[in-house]
Amino acid sequence: MASSGLRLLIVDDSPMILKMVHDHFAPNGYTVHKAENGAKALECLERDRPDVIVADILMPVMDGWELYEEVKRRPEAADIPFMFLSNQTGLSPRLKGFEMGADDYLTKPFAVEELQARIERILRHREGAPAAEPEMAVGDDEEFLAGSTDHMSIPDLVQILALNRKDTLIEVRHGDQQGEIVFQDGSIADARLGATAGRKALFRMLAWSGARFRVLSLQQVVADPTIKGKTSDLLMDAMVALDEWNRWKDQLPQPDVRLEIQKDARAKLADRKVSPAEFDVLARAKKSETVAEILHGSEMTDAEVAAAVVELIGMGVVRPGSAAVTES
Repeated sequence: MASSGLRLLIVDDSPMILKMVHDHFAPNGYTVHKAENGAKALECLERDRPDVIVADILMPVMDGWELYEEVKRRPEAADIPFMFLSNQTGLSPRLKGFEMGADDYLTKPFAVEELQARIERILRHREGAPAAEPEMAVGDDEEFLAGSTDHMSIPDLVQILALNRKDTLIEVRHGDQQGEIVFQDGSIADARLGATAGRKALFRMLAWSGARFRVLSLQQVVADPTIKGKTSDLLMDAMVALDEWNRWKDQLPQPDVRLEIQKDARAKLADRKVSPAEFDVLARAKKSETVAEILHGSEMTDAEVAAAVVELIGMGVVRPGSAAVTES
C-alpha cells in the first residue's frame, strides 16, 4: 500500500523511541506526529487527525489504556486504528489490549520495519483491500517464510497468516519436538504435536519460545478439522490457558509421581459436580498413570488438567503416591 501522505501519531515517553520511529517513517512518506504521553496525544489529535495511533502503555500523566478509552469515546476519532506498544512480555497485557478492541499489540524491543509492516497491514485490513502476498522462495517445498520465535512469536505469526487467508502449513520445531499448525481458508483447521492434536497441541506450540518455524504451502485439504472457531478467539483462549498453566504448574507433583485415589473420595465428591477435567484425572489415576502421563494422555488442555489435579489433591480426593520405576 502507498504510504505517501499517511499520518502516524506515535505516543511514548521515551525520546529514543520517538526519534527512532520518526527517523524511519518520515523518509518513507509518513507525516509523523510525536507525543510523550496520552494528554499530549489528545492535543495532537485535536490539531490533525492521524490515520493510525501507536501508543506505549506505561506513561506518566495519561497512560496508553486511558488514551485508548478517551480516543474511542470521541465520535470523530473512534474509528482510528490503534496499536499498543509495551515492554510487558506477559500475556495479560496483550489479552487486555485485544479485549479492549485494539488492532494490534507489539512487544518492545521491536524493529521499526516490523512496526511499519503491522501498521500497513492494519490499514489494508480496515480498507478491505487484499493483504499483500508474502514472497515465495524458490524451492520444491514452496516455503513462504522461515524464522525464529526470537524475532516473531508463534501467536504473531498466526495473526499474520489469518489476515492473509492463505492455505498454509506451519512447521514448528522446539528442541526434539516438532509440530504442525494448518491454516485452511484463513482459519486454523488442525494442529498436531506428536500424539497430541487439536486445541491442546495448538496451545502448547503457541507458548513456545526459542523455537524455529517454516511456513509452507498446504498440499492436502484437512477433511476432518480438529479445531474450529475464530483465530482471534483461539489466541485469547490460549493466552488465558497459558496464564492458568503458569498459575498451577508449580503446585503439581513431580511428573513421574502416580496419583492415588483415596478410599473416601466418593464421599468427598458427593455434594459437588465433578468437572470433565476432574473426571478424566480420576479415571487416569485409577489406571495408576503418572502426572506426566495424565497431562499428555488427556484431551483436556494442560491448564485444565493441572487445575483439576491441584483441586483434587486439595480436597483430599487424590494424593501423590510413589514415583514410577524406570526400567534400566
